[in-house]
Amino acid sequence: MKWDYWIALYINTHCTARGLRALSIKAYEATLKGFRHYAQKRWPERGPDQLNACDILEYLEYLRKERDNGASALNRQATVLRNFYRAMVAMGHLEPRQNPMAHFPKIKAAARKLPTTLSREEVSALLDHPETDTVIGIRDRALLTLLYGTGIRASECSGLRAQDINWEERTIRVNGKGGHERVVPLNEEVLHVLRQYRLVRGGAKEHEPFFRSREGGALSRNAIYERVRSHARRARIVQRVSPHRLRQNAERREMPSWSRQICLISSNSRFFSPSTRHFQSLCKKARSLSLGR
Repeated sequence: MKWDYWIALYINTHCTARGLRALSIKAYEATLKGFRHYAQKRWPERGPDQLNACDILEYLEYLRKERDNGASALNRQATVLRNFYRAMVAMGHLEPRQNPMAHFPKIKAAARKLPTTLSREEVSALLDHPETDTVIGIRDRALLTLLYGTGIRASECSGLRAQDINWEERTIRVNGKGGHERVVPLNEEVLHVLRQYRLVRGGAKEHEPFFRSREGGALSRNAIYERVRSHARRARIVQRVSPHRLRQNAERREMPSWSRQICLISSNSRFFSPSTRHFQSLCKKARSLSLGR
């Protein structure tokens, strides 16, 4: 009973008060419920306030060995549990000395890999793959072109409404992480495919989703990931393709070659020496200049 009460309290009170996005709250809840399931099966007589650091380590070891979780996934689990117990202490449900995550050791971060991007031939094959003799095909081509042409996230694309597109000024308004709103310019090619889809899709009210599913509702984030991966497989692209990969392509395409090298050096660094910070500062300035900010 205490498990359910604490998780509900954390999700509905603490996470909501922090203004976290619905997707983040859902992910936190899934992480805590997974931990609860393991703890109730492993220690059925113990509640969340009766666990210690060794128990948390045992759970993370289980995830590493049995669930094949890597260092990044384990760090996410530890972060959620650390925030969960810290919130319980802050709300007076747990004594500070009972917090199992108070002095929990940090997990060594995984080595960062350089991002791989698609070649021009692969991008062309992907964008040209959807058929243009069906509404779904025209929708998918508009979807892929928008993701690649602007670098917006899948969640931002899913939340795009008809009123968010300014056809005269050639921009779209998207809500990003943390509820931050920004305006993204559209080039002529992206604008053209969006107009094609709007024409065959039919009319829509200003507050309705721009990209529709077969049932007429908004195209979900997971559905967008599935469409991108499906077209990439059918286009015989060997490497794994996702909306995030298209976002990386868009970011690198907009940056001059010298700043790309700076980004590669800084993004692959695991230690923050003065020289690395200098490179990161240069990278940020280069990106600002290339995007005209």
